[in-house]
Amino acid sequence: MLEWRQNLRRNWIYMATGALISVFLWVAVSADRVEQRPYTAELLVINSDRGYVLTEIEPEVDQVTVDFTGPSADLAVLATDRPQIFVSIDSVESGVRVVDLTPDMVKRRGGRELTTVRAIRVRPDQLTLRFEPRAQKVVRVVPRMTSISLAEGYVIADSVRTEPGMVAVDGPENAVERIDSVLTAPVPGERLRQSISVQIPLEQPDLDGLVELSSPDVIVTVAVEQIEERVFPGIPLSVSGADVAGLRVEPSLVDVRVWGARSAVRAIRPEALLPRIELSGPADYGELLPVILIPLSPFVEVTVDPDSARVVEVEGTR
Repeated sequence: MLEWRQNLRRNWIYMATGALISVFLWVAVSADRVEQRPYTAELLVINSDRGYVLTEIEPEVDQVTVDFTGPSADLAVLATDRPQIFVSIDSVESGVRVVDLTPDMVKRRGGRELTTVRAIRVRPDQLTLRFEPRAQKVVRVVPRMTSISLAEGYVIADSVRTEPGMVAVDGPENAVERIDSVLTAPVPGERLRQSISVQIPLEQPDLDGLVELSSPDVIVTVAVEQIEERVFPGIPLSVSGADVAGLRVEPSLVDVRVWGARSAVRAIRPEALLPRIELSGPADYGELLPVILIPLSPFVEVTVDPDSARVVEVEGTR
């Protein structure tokens, strides 16, 4: 036993070196051993025919299984440097096309050729590709205002604008025909006291994601102003719809109250206010008829006091 320990102390360096050499030789032999292994490969279908859109792949796969053969060390690289299968479509002759997947379509990532390993089988080995004619049209952009709120005493003072206001949609004919407008994502803004202009992405107009938009986002502008009120007293009331000779309106004057966005309210002039009642014939004489006043701005509300009047005949004129 003592002799064994002495030999170990004297020769441990040689013994360790021999063990390391054995490990290195085993690794080297294993790395050079030719094996066959399956790996997944990314499927890339490249359609160069701009007249058609690829709408469906059967079976529905974005990866396929490829059997490779080659040295173990080189095969192991494929686990991280995943290969790709390139299916190139130069022209579309019909709506359905069957494509055979062959080992020569398998490439290294980025289209590089396989060198130390070889693809020998692809599963599935056949795909059915479905195409639709491509269509394009221009549609309006509709801002989604569900998240906008205004502070008390403030209103939207102008039409909400988008820039651009129209976008082109491009995709399968059936999908494009169904699209009349494109919505934005919700425009953010809580308790606004001033105008905003924000960049907002557009929402995908089709569930399959096959329709492309000419712009991914738009600038949405929301004009916000304080509310203002004005009263215009003694505005003459007119009658329309009949010969008014010998007729009198009671009352002949009304007060007009307007309120809304400050700039729109301040732009109103008394002479532009034209309250009236519509008379359809003698049967309306003496009846209370509503006073009509068309707002001069979509951002202004109006009321008339009183809101009704009578048309009566002047005695001795008829």
